[in-house]
Amino acid sequence: MTKSEVNQLEESPTVEGHENAPDPKIAIHKLGVDDALQMAIDGQDETWTAEEERKVLWKIDLTITPLLFLATIVGYADSQAYGFAALFGLVKDLKLFTETIVNGEVVMDTTKYQLSAGIVSLGAAVGPYLLLLPAQLLPVGLVYGGMLLYIGVLAILTIVCHDFAQIMALRWKTKEQPLRLGLMIAGNALGSLIGNGVDFGALKLGGVYDDSRWKWIYVILGSCALFAGVVVMALLPAAPMKAWFLTDREKRIAVRRLISNNTGISTRKFKIRQALSAFLDPQLYALCIFSFTFSFSNVAISSFGGFLVSSFGYSQLRSLVLFMPASAMAAVCILLAAFIGNRFPHRRIIVAIAFMLPAMMGNILLWKSRRDNKSALLAGLYISTTFYGSLVQHYSLLAANIGGHSKKTTVLGTITMMVALGGFSGPWAYKGSQAAQGYPDGQIATLSLFCASILAYTSLWFYYTYCNKKKAALLSEQPELAADPMVAFMDVTDRENPAFQYSL
Repeated sequence: MTKSEVNQLEESPTVEGHENAPDPKIAIHKLGVDDALQMAIDGQDETWTAEEERKVLWKIDLTITPLLFLATIVGYADSQAYGFAALFGLVKDLKLFTETIVNGEVVMDTTKYQLSAGIVSLGAAVGPYLLLLPAQLLPVGLVYGGMLLYIGVLAILTIVCHDFAQIMALRWKTKEQPLRLGLMIAGNALGSLIGNGVDFGALKLGGVYDDSRWKWIYVILGSCALFAGVVVMALLPAAPMKAWFLTDREKRIAVRRLISNNTGISTRKFKIRQALSAFLDPQLYALCIFSFTFSFSNVAISSFGGFLVSSFGYSQLRSLVLFMPASAMAAVCILLAAFIGNRFPHRRIIVAIAFMLPAMMGNILLWKSRRDNKSALLAGLYISTTFYGSLVQHYSLLAANIGGHSKKTTVLGTITMMVALGGFSGPWAYKGSQAAQGYPDGQIATLSLFCASILAYTSLWFYYTYCNKKKAALLSEQPELAADPMVAFMDVTDRENPAFQYSL
């Protein structure tokens, strides 16, 4: 496609014809195409060496990945801190546990703590759709950095809460992808590990919070979140076209090397048609099931992990130390999944399922082992965190298989909502009255959700395979449908693009 052809594009909000229509011409309003199209066209006659492309990739890796890694560490360290702050005094200071007499026995009621642990996720369930337009119109660094600043402010404000009402009010709130996503997602597990270390160190501090040392956790982590937010807002570019660390030629290389993805980069025009089409796509619902499952298990572990270990018979401080290997195991699984996904980019669904199966065995150990068998219980806890490896493949599928910027934004918003609902639900499965039994209802709920996720991923594999065969057959009959490589930057959806092939 030449510059003159772009200027002659007809004004039309939709792609001409059905996704399988024989006419390969895509007439779309100029403002509706991908922001990268003009740069791709400007450089379409430009060639570059493999060494130049590697240099561009290294520049991107050494700038973008550390920024996102830092943000993920800080964000997750803050989110998991609540469970350990609760273990070391927050519950007592804010009166989140209450005692009731049942059949002459004292029973601990954890309803207030469960609600306060999950309310953040419930508030986040509303946020994604409210942020759809700002996320599409504003630079990603501004949006992401602003979220980190918000996290930091709320974390610091936690220390001024004195009761349940205050804490509740405050807490409303295709090939290269697997490895890079894995490194960023590893920030979750590493954030948990670093957060455990911060928690441990904070408990040794005294001073003004000598009687409520859990507050130091939020002073430290909140300050780190504020710092990370400022750094991300200042340095994270919105797209390759805006990358301050690339030359003009390197920007064109960075854009044109992404043509084979067929997913585009970004566009400022929000298309209602694409947004609605997201809800007619079966893959959305399969991906939502795992998103709910992961968040359910993740928030349950972060909220009740410390209490779970202490239920094995360990002291509070010892429970914090013994929980650290679980975070380390999660980090190892994420990095391992990233390298496997990078080595076998077309086996993402199989790899995701493979990391869920050991986690199910871990939950069975936690559920069925004798309560005095501490080794088996700790082994079950550590093995149960292998499901974090599945998250790398999950986000790789999201990145690789959703075309059309408005559709992708809508899908991510819906996924985020399911993550929020899963996070809100997780703590409720862990009842304080079942602590001595290892929270059997929580283990049963987690196992059931893992089974549902495996079934959803299996169905997704068959769906992708069917779609790929259908498109391959169409292209064999009408190869001209894929003649224009610039279709990758015309902001069409994965279903509309006849050359799009789903990553399995």
